[in-house]
Amino acid sequence: QGCAAAPLILVGTAGIVGGVAISEDTVQSNIDTRFDKVWHVAVNEIEKMEGEIFLMDKTNGLLHAKIDSSVVQVTIETLTDKSVRLKVKSRRNYLPDIKLAHKLSARILSRL
Repeated sequence: QGCAAAPLILVGTAGIVGGVAISEDTVQSNIDTRFDKVWHVAVNEIEKMEGEIFLMDKTNGLLHAKIDSSVVQVTIETLTDKSVRLKVKSRRNYLPDIKLAHKLSARILSRL
C-alpha cells in the first residue's frame, strides 16, 4: 500500500506563489507572463540568495547555480507568446532539496 504524493503548494500573501511539486526535487508553475521577465527575475533572485550561477543558457532557458551547498537547476520554457513554464529543481549532496526548490520558486513567482 503506497501513498500517492500530494502536490505541495505554498501560499503567501499574494496567493499561490510556490508552484506544485512534480517530483521529490522539482517544483513547477505555469505563468502568464513573458519569458524575458521570468529569466530576469530568476537571475536576480538567485543572486539575492547569494547563489553562484555557473551556467546561463538563455537560448534554452537554463540556469544552473549553487546556493549554499545545493545545486539548483531553473528551466524556463515558453508555452505561448504570453505564458511560460517554470521548473526549479534542487539537490544537496545528490539528495532532493525540495525546500530550497519551493523557496526559490516562491521568490521568483512573488516578483512577477
